[in-house]
Amino acid sequence: MERNIVFLWICAFAIVHPVVHGHQETLPQPTASDQLPLLIKMNNDFAFHLYKRLVEMPEYQSKNIFFSPFSVSMVLSELSLGAGGETKQQLLSGIGHNSSVFSTEEMHQMFHSLLEEMDQRTGVDIDVGTALYVGDKFKALPEFLEKMKEFYHSEGFTVDFSVKETLDKMNMYVKEKTHGKIKQAVDDLESDTLMFLLTYIYFKGKWDMPFNPSTTREVIFHVDAETTVPVQMMHQYESLEVYYDAELTSKVLCLDYNDSYSMFLAVPDIKRRDKTIKDLEMAISRQHIEKWRRAVQKRKVDIYVPKLSLKTSYSLNDILKGMGMADMFTDKANFTGISEERIFISKALHKATLDINEEGTTAAAVTTVSFRPMSYSPLKTLRFDRPFMIFITDKKNDNILFFGKVVNPVEKQ
Repeated sequence: MERNIVFLWICAFAIVHPVVHGHQETLPQPTASDQLPLLIKMNNDFAFHLYKRLVEMPEYQSKNIFFSPFSVSMVLSELSLGAGGETKQQLLSGIGHNSSVFSTEEMHQMFHSLLEEMDQRTGVDIDVGTALYVGDKFKALPEFLEKMKEFYHSEGFTVDFSVKETLDKMNMYVKEKTHGKIKQAVDDLESDTLMFLLTYIYFKGKWDMPFNPSTTREVIFHVDAETTVPVQMMHQYESLEVYYDAELTSKVLCLDYNDSYSMFLAVPDIKRRDKTIKDLEMAISRQHIEKWRRAVQKRKVDIYVPKLSLKTSYSLNDILKGMGMADMFTDKANFTGISEERIFISKALHKATLDINEEGTTAAAVTTVSFRPMSYSPLKTLRFDRPFMIFITDKKNDNILFFGKVVNPVEKQ
């Protein structure tokens, strides 16, 4: 009897937890490969393909969506290191790799460069990594383990999956890497598990322009035409980066974290009642994010952003199968680069959390302005009081770390 189970666990935790902004010197960044923008385009295109597949799933429709496409594409790239034949081709095609643009070896090297660069960042607290748990009776090929460590900074552990202590150690590892945000990442393990691949990303950012808690008020959030919920709405009237995307008939707000990363929020224009969040999410692409980075301009605006605390969890098996990566979940799986034993992937899971609030901004100066321009502009006020999209991106290279849609800010899921 074959014991051929591999678990994938992808944890993504955006702890957007703003505190009072203080001046911080930005260290010079190491020069990444000239081809790095090509990898980021590939990853970001994958992000939108994954999102659109996700929102098509019946169980996730009309739900909050939040995930880290970067961590998913990274784990699939890691798997391709040990895959062969059709399984490898499906993985590479699924993540959007084009061999005429760069080779698989270059792809792994670019992931390495990107991880090295992210590790050097100042101004935000970001932690990205991989852990590989290998059963003590399972013989993983040394070359695969070495490549995982070389390219993806993977930590390796030899464990006995049949004892509860292993589960406890794995949960403690995730708890430490996510700074206590996830205390119970793994609920149970099957005793015939051979290997467990865990990829995590933790992000904690400080607003450049913090919100003042004294201006937060309870308001109504319009979930849909029939449903409203009360939310705590943060408010600012400042010079902020905004843009009106006429093609998408949507208002875009860019909030920066210490001049390093940004959060983009996009909401359909309420004046165009024929346009909904569904229209926005189906039309949006990587190119729009790149355009927004160039197009946003500072202007004095009123913004209203809800406080959020979301938790999401997704089974990726059917989603990845729907993106053409089916063989790895079946007896057709070819992971001969990982082990001489026949193995397949039993489960691919993704969990993410998002917290947005104004904690720590009490000491910030409050600016009240009595006189405001009266001329009409679609960008005079940006109210995120109806479903909107959310992206956390790298200001330097537009790499999308997190991606989502807020339908109901008080739904914990």
